Amino acid sequence: MTEVYVDVAAASIESGSSEGRAGAAAMSDPEAVKALRYLAEAGVRIVAVQADALEPGTELRAIANAVVRAVPDRPRAPAWYLTSDIDRCRGSSARLRTVLIGGTQPSGSVRRCDAVARDVQAAVMEILAADAMAPRRTVVP
Repeated sequence: MTEVYVDVAAASIESGSSEGRAGAAAMSDPEAVKALRYLAEAGVRIVAVQADALEPGTELRAIANAVVRAVPDRPRAPAWYLTSDIDRCRGSSARLRTVLIGGTQPSGSVRRCDAVARDVQAAVMEILAADAMAPRRTVVP
C-alpha cells in the first residue's frame, strides 16, 4: 500500500504566522483535503505530519490514518512526502519521493526535492499518474 505523508502546513490555508501559537489548529485547505480524499478512496494511506507546532485541522485529521511528528527514515512501503519546506526534502530512502508544494527549488540549493507541484491537488495528480504507471506484480498460479 502506498503511503502519502503531508505536512500540516502544506495542506492548510495560511492564516498569519504560526509562531507563538503552539497547539493551534490549522485551517485545512478544502481543495487539498478533497484531493487527499481521492487518494484515500483509492487505497492510499494518508499520514499528516505535524512538523511544526501547528495541529492538523479537523478536515485533515478526519482523512488521515495517523498524525506523526516526522516522516520515518525508511518507510515500510513506497511513499510520498508533500511539504512546503525545502529543508524537509531529503534523499534518505529510495522508497520516499519528496514533493515541494507551492514553491520552486532555489538554483544551486543543496536540498533537492524529487518533484515540485503548485499545490496539493497537482501533487495528487502526479501521485495517481505514477501509481497508474507502476509495474504490477502478477501471481501466476
